[in-house]
Amino acid sequence: MTAGADLPLTIAVCSNRPDSLPGAVARTAAVMGPRDRLLIIADMPARHLPTLPTSAPTPSRVRVICNEGNQGLAHSRNKAMKEATTRHLVFLDDDIVPTVEALTQIRAALTAGAHVTGTRITAHLQGRRHPWFLTSGQLHYLGCHAPARPASIWGGSFAIDSEHARLLGVGFDERLGRIGGSLISAEDTTFVREMVARGATATVLHDTAVQHLIPAHRLTLSYLLRRAFWQGRSEARRDDARRGIGKEWNRNRSGDGARPVLTALALFYTSSVLLGVCWEAITRSRASTTDAETGSDR
Repeated sequence: MTAGADLPLTIAVCSNRPDSLPGAVARTAAVMGPRDRLLIIADMPARHLPTLPTSAPTPSRVRVICNEGNQGLAHSRNKAMKEATTRHLVFLDDDIVPTVEALTQIRAALTAGAHVTGTRITAHLQGRRHPWFLTSGQLHYLGCHAPARPASIWGGSFAIDSEHARLLGVGFDERLGRIGGSLISAEDTTFVREMVARGATATVLHDTAVQHLIPAHRLTLSYLLRRAFWQGRSEARRDDARRGIGKEWNRNRSGDGARPVLTALALFYTSSVLLGVCWEAITRSRASTTDAETGSDR
């Protein structure tokens, strides 16, 4: 028997997309263990909740919590940490296709002492071709790992020891994580970074993968540039702009293809990242000025 095969998990799906929830519940229900619980944090009013599929686990194993408004992904993750009924919590995005094998390896890593662990995430384009402006160097903008590069722990499919996180005083930064129509991100990697900095053990499951279903609208140049722009804003928001720009340049140049094409794409996408960094700096400066003016009027 695999180590930790009986370890109970709370599987949290945090979503602000009503249309995506039924599929996410069905896919998750198909791989849950007999002692697992499903926690849905719906970042929407209760009236927008869709009907869950009949394949969902018994009602006693499912809990749905509505934020009654769009509070953001980081807020939902923090709520999941508070509401989970097991020590170990798995986060799955609503467009991830989990597997029994992935959950088995996650259980084994947690049982072996990992405080945070995550799988590889591969892109499932659902029959569509890679457009010319999308190489493996841009897959991270779709929340997917490049096949030829090492994986890292990302929010689409990762697990935490929530009790240990509380002991260390680590939560998800609510300035980050998508809110409404924004593509702000990095609440996941910031969380992992803080856990490790405080002595937690992180285990990357490089050889265990789940699929990320990529819709057609994300395979457009406008979406990818917008995502790069928000990556820049995210890096600035967590005060890591300089390192973040260098990281994005190296990522964008690491794709498969002719070197001149990769360099051109790297310039293109990294320029969008840099624009996001500058935009965030301007926004922050304006907010500071407004706060100062308001304070002087009191």
